[in-house]
Amino acid sequence: MRRILVFAAAVASSLLVSAVARAEVITLAEALERAGRRPSVAGSQAAVDATLGELDQARRPLYNPALSASAGPRSGGGATGFDVELSLGQTIELGGKRGARRDVAAARVDLGRAELAVADRQARLEAWQAYHLALVAKARLAAATDVERLAEEVDLATSTRLGLGGGTQLQVNLTAAEVGRARHERLDAETGLAAALSALASAVGAASGEQVEPAGELPVLGDLPWTEEAFVARATAERPELRASKAAVAAADAETRLADAQATPDVTLGVVYGLEQAVDTTSHIVLFGASVALPLRNRNQGARRAARARVRGATIQHAWVATEVEREARLAYQTYVRALAAVRGFDKDVNEHLAENLDLARDSFTSGKIDYFEFNLARRELFAARMAYLDAVAEAIAARVELQRAIGTEELR
Repeated sequence: MRRILVFAAAVASSLLVSAVARAEVITLAEALERAGRRPSVAGSQAAVDATLGELDQARRPLYNPALSASAGPRSGGGATGFDVELSLGQTIELGGKRGARRDVAAARVDLGRAELAVADRQARLEAWQAYHLALVAKARLAAATDVERLAEEVDLATSTRLGLGGGTQLQVNLTAAEVGRARHERLDAETGLAAALSALASAVGAASGEQVEPAGELPVLGDLPWTEEAFVARATAERPELRASKAAVAAADAETRLADAQATPDVTLGVVYGLEQAVDTTSHIVLFGASVALPLRNRNQGARRAARARVRGATIQHAWVATEVEREARLAYQTYVRALAAVRGFDKDVNEHLAENLDLARDSFTSGKIDYFEFNLARRELFAARMAYLDAVAEAIAARVELQRAIGTEELR
């Protein structure tokens, strides 16, 4: 029965391995490049293209010349005739409306580009994090698989020894329990890897049926080249969110100038040509005219007040973003320093050679150098240390992403 269980576990593990093998293996550079083309970034690019179209439209005059014509019979005094009237008019914008519209459109282009930079950086950071967390998940599964393999081997050996008259039933029961524990941990690791690969596929904008897998080893996270104050200064100078909030203030200012300009009425100039034709006479009439709206009740008061309120709101938001940028930069710096110290607190050689150390523990147990309980304790400690190390690496990866997000630049390797 135990051999059947061991075989079933091996089959289940091989199915996951084969599923991963069918996935497309991508490098980090490929993942970052694909992230820059994912829908969220493409949507931001489309928004920029829309603002460029609005800017092109804002450069053009708002009004086209208006041509009108009318004709019809005329009668009176016992006589009939025929009248024709042609008119050509052109509305002239006053108050600098056209320039104000251009300023608004240009400010919206700047805002759109700043938001695109934020979306692109966010996508690339998410891809970098998902890529390396998938590597961590693969390492977790490898460790859990090694522990399950050893637990099954010891369980089988213990059962065989009992059948030959050695060992105890207690040891057999304990090894069976350890197999169940190890299998549960391996299945948890498989679930974690599946979730990590799904997150990676989403981060790089993969199609719903596409499977991707990261290539390479766990990242080597190094010391920071800045002091905390230098890091904060760089963050407050280069953070894309700050540029975006500043662009929002500029756009609101431009909208205020446009609202003020729209309070000035436009003037319409025109020329009218009339032809009056009677039985014995033909008259030609040329009239020049101008019309202008009288701003007595509507001087665009509401729109002007709303525009100024939006400027206040954008200014307040910009100040708050600046405060948050500094706060986040300090927290990100301190968190990364602690996370890096946590990773370096582990013995890297011991953690990265789990399978070899497990085999050493098994050989010591087999040769009688340690008893079962010492062996079991060593196995658990080695596995727990490996998982704790991978937890620390995952936390350091997340801290590194927050560090890059806080400073607003990309140094992703």
